[in-house]
Amino acid sequence: MRLIETEVINFAGLRAKKVEYGDVTRLSGKNGQGKTSIGTAPVWTFYGTDLFGNKYNPSPTNYEFDRVFASTILQVDGVPIKFAREIENGTNSFYINDVPSKAKEFEAAVAELFDKDEFLSFYNPIYFFGKHWSKQREQIMKYTTQPAKKEVFQEMSRTAPDQKPKEITLNPAAEKLNELMKKHTLDDLQKIHGGTGGQKSKLEKQHIAAQSRTKTLQEQLDKLPASSGENIESLQALEAELRERIKVADELPARAYQIENQRREIANRLQFQRDQIAQSKERFMVLHGEKIEDRCPTCEQSLDENAVAFAQENKDTRVAKAREAHQALIAKRDEIEAELSAAPVLIDVGDLPKQVREFEDQLEVVMTDIRNQNARAQLEADVAAAKQAEADTLTSLKESVFILDAIKSYKAKEAELQASKVQSLFTTLTIRLFKFVKTKGEYEPDFSIQMDGKDYLALSTGERIEAGLELTEVLFKQSELIVPTFIDNIESYTGRVAVYDQLITGRVVEDQELKIEAEVALR
Repeated sequence: MRLIETEVINFAGLRAKKVEYGDVTRLSGKNGQGKTSIGTAPVWTFYGTDLFGNKYNPSPTNYEFDRVFASTILQVDGVPIKFAREIENGTNSFYINDVPSKAKEFEAAVAELFDKDEFLSFYNPIYFFGKHWSKQREQIMKYTTQPAKKEVFQEMSRTAPDQKPKEITLNPAAEKLNELMKKHTLDDLQKIHGGTGGQKSKLEKQHIAAQSRTKTLQEQLDKLPASSGENIESLQALEAELRERIKVADELPARAYQIENQRREIANRLQFQRDQIAQSKERFMVLHGEKIEDRCPTCEQSLDENAVAFAQENKDTRVAKAREAHQALIAKRDEIEAELSAAPVLIDVGDLPKQVREFEDQLEVVMTDIRNQNARAQLEADVAAAKQAEADTLTSLKESVFILDAIKSYKAKEAELQASKVQSLFTTLTIRLFKFVKTKGEYEPDFSIQMDGKDYLALSTGERIEAGLELTEVLFKQSELIVPTFIDNIESYTGRVAVYDQLITGRVVEDQELKIEAEVALR
């Protein structure tokens, strides 16, 4: 892209001025003559900003005016196009090839030709250094490809500076990442294993829990009573033997107890029956001694013979029924007595119950030992399983830590290679693309530029111009976009000026009116 002509009217104190550009266009004069304003005019025409991309109003402040106008004719790949911007009565107007245009259409037409940041970086070498470091880094990295995985893996594994790539054997970290990155990106692996929700964090918590479980189970195991020394098979055999002895020794006492219960039950029924007979006898005697009265107990009138006879007959009937019921009770008693007589006689068991109790005491000791040994065996198995789970978790945790460390190594080496690749583009400037964060133990994107060990802000005006020219040259090489370069205050710079095409300079010359000199180089 080449500048052909710029015209301004009432632009930052310039009432009317036209510049026809050459290969080299020199603007000179004392301060306040408009050198910087002329250099700014194309930028304001395109973007409405100053040389540093800030919003800019070039309206004069020292005289009355009717409008502010600036136009620039440029040639892009041999095709001329004219852009113009105007402020009249506070309203902005836009023109493309002298045809009125809407603001959005105007912006789109400019944007189609070149990116704003790129144009300003090329046109004004100092512009780049005023941007945020992330924007500076983005622009430098825009045309720089990242190192290939293979190259990073090889450099991670390099053991000697003069080692040829084909002689390098990948180290375990590079080998592991090479395998994993066939399925996942490096960022995905970082997410899988790192961060608060990653494998490392989860496994750390699981390992702590596993350690706690192992400790708890071991404490429970240590609290169990000591083993008798007998193996479980011997104890189980002794248990079976004691149970058999108890069964044999308890057979006669059990039979005796059964007979005793049987005779007790019969005796209880017999006693109940005898009580019933005694009660029946008492009732019978009362009934038998009942006297037949010859007078009515209510009215005291004498009863006739028939009434007395009826009363006697009634009594006799009741006495007969009572005697019959009494005889039935006696018959039942005799039946129970016969049953008691026929029941088995009581058995003398001697000291057999004592033997049974002794066997049972021995069995309880054996059973307690068996329970303790079973509990110990179960806890020993649980402790072994917990230790294995702890070991497995630790192995997985170490694997995640190894992968994360491998990722850090990869990123560090990638950053080193990328920084080296970018640094090789510069001669006097030192570029930093990454910084090491101690708290994280890894590299993060960063950007800074130094010249001779000094930060940009510490450079003199001439040094800043020199730094800008070197940076502009690198950007030209990277983007292959060629635009004019404007160097203001060039009197502060004494070094060599090399640009790819048009050069516009502004030089302060004491007591000199504005002079514009356009020079066409021999081609």
